[in-house]
Amino acid sequence: MQTRTKSAFLLLAVLVLGMVIGILVSGVLHNRRMQRIARIRTGPGMEQLIERAVEPESEEQAARIREVMQVAAPRFAELFANTHEEMRALSDSVLSELEAILSPEQMEQLRQHMEMRRGTPPPDEWRGRQRPGRKPPRDARGEGRPPPGMPPTPPPPE
Repeated sequence: MQTRTKSAFLLLAVLVLGMVIGILVSGVLHNRRMQRIARIRTGPGMEQLIERAVEPESEEQAARIREVMQVAAPRFAELFANTHEEMRALSDSVLSELEAILSPEQMEQLRQHMEMRRGTPPPDEWRGRQRPGRKPPRDARGEGRPPPGMPPTPPPPE
């Protein structure tokens, strides 16, 4: 095998290995973030948020905060579960009402958008398309950004 071919294979192997490592690290970071969000929805997570916000003055105060939050934990869990179910039911009823108003094409577009919002991956035709309400990406030169240390500029009045 020629040196050039070996170099190309080595470069390709390093590229593939880098991509695999990047995907794995991205997945791990995503899972950790989702676990943190799920933890906040429980009593212990809310307890940690409150303790960080108020910074208890004594261990006794911290223990009393924990007691209150332990009693409230099941109610928090129930509320989050009920809210999720109610939001899904409301969303489905609104979709059924809109079916009489929207054209079949609009209805399909709305259903695809709702599926994407519920966590299913978007269809191929949505990838790369500018979605309403989103700012276009900045270019690599950083145009549109304020200089370092300066606050962002407010949007122009309409």
